Amino acid sequence: MRRTALLAGFSLLALTACGGEQAPPDSAAPAQPWFADVDLAAYLDCARERGVTLIQAHRAGDRAGAAENSLGAIEASLADGAVFLEIDVAQTSDGVLVLMHDRTLDRTTTGSGAIANTPYTEVAALQLRDLDGAVLDESPPTLAQVLEALDGRGVAQIDRKGDVSFDQIAEALEAADAVHRAVVITYSLEDAIALHQRLPGVMVSAGVNDLDDLATLDAAGVDRTRLSAWLGLGTGEPALDAALAAQGIETSYGDFRAEREGGADYALMASNGAEVISVDDVPAAAEVLDAYDMARALLATCEAARG
Repeated sequence: MRRTALLAGFSLLALTACGGEQAPPDSAAPAQPWFADVDLAAYLDCARERGVTLIQAHRAGDRAGAAENSLGAIEASLADGAVFLEIDVAQTSDGVLVLMHDRTLDRTTTGSGAIANTPYTEVAALQLRDLDGAVLDESPPTLAQVLEALDGRGVAQIDRKGDVSFDQIAEALEAADAVHRAVVITYSLEDAIALHQRLPGVMVSAGVNDLDDLATLDAAGVDRTRLSAWLGLGTGEPALDAALAAQGIETSYGDFRAEREGGADYALMASNGAEVISVDDVPAAAEVLDAYDMARALLATCEAARG
């Protein structure tokens, strides 16, 4: 059965269990805590079993008036219905972990030069720019600030940049008591294995090209319940997705090029099997997938995720 059909049927069932249809979110108001103490692995299992696709906001879901990797974008994406907030983490010259995609400050802030050569006090004094170049009344947030902001409200999906190490990410997650509510992106099977050994409780996003890659992770002792398979860019790979689903593995992917060109088909991406799709245009994807209500309805009917 196509995932779109599953979504329609599940939406009615789950919203009934919630006590009726919820009011649409007010994008001007901060998203309220609803995801506290959730078992993330069980929540994703329920999404896989029930054919629900959740949204990951790429670079926090920037838009006019909200810069990429900013608290403003995070708040807007949470209000849209994103559950996962993909954020890029770099470090300043004095070792403070801050949100920044580029190696330099030039594109997204009022500053210039390499972030690795700039102390945190200077970074904190800068202002962010949105995608139109407008200067905003907000500075680059620290990872600690973001983890605090997401507590009980969403999942940090961390992409480390520059020379940030897994040890630094692990220490930040441990300090914030956020290991259970984070996903860390890796770019090789070796990195996925190393991360799992360092922080076995965190969810690992690993590129999986075939079932042999899954076997490699199994052989290294990676807990399947802590694994999310990234299938790359595009609209998905239904055959591989189905094979992984049969093994109890959730998947994600994104089609950023199609979004840039104005031709993204979010319904197709969902129907091809993803439990999570990574998107730039969070409002558009959230509308197609009824993301706000579906995420909450899934939790309401997923007893295992609620302990």
